[in-house]
Amino acid sequence: MKLRIVAVGKIAPHFKEAQDYYLKRIRNTEIVEVKKGRNPKAEGERILSKVKGFFIVLDERGKEIPSQEFASLISKHPNITFAIGGADGLDEGVKREGNFLLSLSKMTLQHDVARIVLLEQIFRAQEILRGSPYHRD
Repeated sequence: MKLRIVAVGKIAPHFKEAQDYYLKRIRNTEIVEVKKGRNPKAEGERILSKVKGFFIVLDERGKEIPSQEFASLISKHPNITFAIGGADGLDEGVKREGNFLLSLSKMTLQHDVARIVLLEQIFRAQEILRGSPYHRD
C-alpha cells in the first residue's frame, strides 16, 4: 500500500515534530506540499496533478467513520491520495474529483492539525490491520 498526503502549504514549525514522529512509524507514506495561492481553482489544479490512485478528500462535510472502518477502507486500495486544503478549504472541483469525502470531525480543524490527526489515524489503521494492541475498542 502506498499513501500520499497532498497538503496545501508548508506545515507550521511547531507541528513538524509530530508529523515527523508519525512519518517514521508509517510505512509507504509521503507528504507532498503544494503552493497555496489566491486562486482556488489553480490551487485545486495543483492538488489534482499530484493525485495517484484512490482519492480521499478531507472536508468537514464529509462522512465520519470509525477507525476500524477507515482501516478497512485503506486496506482495499494499493494507492491512495489524501487531500488536505489550506486555510480557505478546498476548491469544489477537488471535492468532485474525490472517490471519498472524509470528515475527521464535525468541528472545523486547522489544516496543520488535520494533517496530524490524519497521520495518527493512518498509523492506527496500520496497527489495526497488523493486529497490534495499539487500538483498543
